[in-house]
Amino acid sequence: MAQNMIRIRAAAAPLLLALLLVTGAATGARADEASEYQVKAAFLYNFAKFVEWPDRAFSGPDAPFVIGVLGDDPFGDALDSIKGKTVKEHTVVVKRMSGISDAGSCQVLFISSSEEGRLEEIISTLGQGPVLLVGDMDRFARRGGMIKFLVENNKIAFEINAEAAKQAGLTISSQLLKLARKTY
Repeated sequence: MAQNMIRIRAAAAPLLLALLLVTGAATGARADEASEYQVKAAFLYNFAKFVEWPDRAFSGPDAPFVIGVLGDDPFGDALDSIKGKTVKEHTVVVKRMSGISDAGSCQVLFISSSEEGRLEEIISTLGQGPVLLVGDMDRFARRGGMIKFLVENNKIAFEINAEAAKQAGLTISSQLLKLARKTY
């Protein structure tokens, strides 16, 4: 039993570290946009550690783990810090894309607010595939996205639409679900 608790704590360490960074980054003056998206980039990477993808999400055992940005990129170079890291034995690759057709090859896809007018089309096209859809636009999770970033009291938080993730064949860790502000 104690050994299982140690494993759970060790598995949660990366996400908890990101949450500590959020708390530290958000104290004092309001975080500027650049640091907000640096924190969100760290969250994207850590979300990936707490989600299970079906085998069909990868073209093979050596396939990269693709984190994509669809639409205008608010991250700047913040995502570059996670390139080359690994998630579940797959090397992380970051791709920026303008069309839905390329987005299906991602494991994690951040949908920029520039795509709000096409959100329903994007979700209907990608929502059934094994792609974790993340965004920060209004009502993102309620509209079928899987994880919505929030800024509350100068801190980054998130909501999870667990049902949408389940329909896409993704399993979100109960540890991550517990940390969400809301789940649907």
